[in-house]
Amino acid sequence: MLYSQGVAPFYDLFGNPDEPPDEAASFVASFAAAGASVLDIGAGTGTMAIALAEAGFRVTALEPDPEMFGALLVRLSRLHGVSASLTPVPRGAGFPLGARYDIANCSSVLHLLDAGGQDALVGYAASAITGSGRVVLEIPVVSQLREPKPWTLVGTRQLGRLRVDHHSAMERVDGDSWQTHWRFVASLDGERVHAIERTFNWAPLSHDRTAALLTACGLELREEFAGYDRAPYVQGQSKVRLVVAATA
Repeated sequence: MLYSQGVAPFYDLFGNPDEPPDEAASFVASFAAAGASVLDIGAGTGTMAIALAEAGFRVTALEPDPEMFGALLVRLSRLHGVSASLTPVPRGAGFPLGARYDIANCSSVLHLLDAGGQDALVGYAASAITGSGRVVLEIPVVSQLREPKPWTLVGTRQLGRLRVDHHSAMERVDGDSWQTHWRFVASLDGERVHAIERTFNWAPLSHDRTAALLTACGLELREEFAGYDRAPYVQGQSKVRLVVAATA
């Protein structure tokens, strides 16, 4: 899966090192004891996987995008404390691992896939957990409250004389299909030296589609939230449906 196409080298610049421990990782960790095994499907540059490993979990991180996986390896090269508990794998859903996990997690991926890809990914997650395991899915869903966003400066990082600006926008393109735009601009002493823009095409899942997807993959909904802060999920209003499921 070629996802980043040039933006991965800039991606981690805009995380805040002063933020508390990763909220998503804390949520996932609440469903198993420290020392449990976690399969992180679509790990990106490893923010959640690393936080879970640092919290004492045994993590396998799948990431098929070469640039994202490369950034993950760079981060791991500086974190020797997690090298024994975090296994990065440059593959995606479907790769045979020969193991079962206490938790299979997938964040911010399903809305980028077509229906067949969604079926395959959730089916893979379901097949990867132990009998008492949990599947955790973070799914952007159809919401009457979702609105387009004009181009906005998301953040700026100053690296010596080099300034990097991150701009973003979001627009509806057809029905409930959307595009998110990212632009990174690097300027040296005020003169632009590099710029890259990437557009992500995606579609939120309906409430019914999410329910049917779980059923088709042999999963049963156990809990649902509107975010990692455990806010209540409200059908038609919440922009995200955070699903916790188990084998039916």
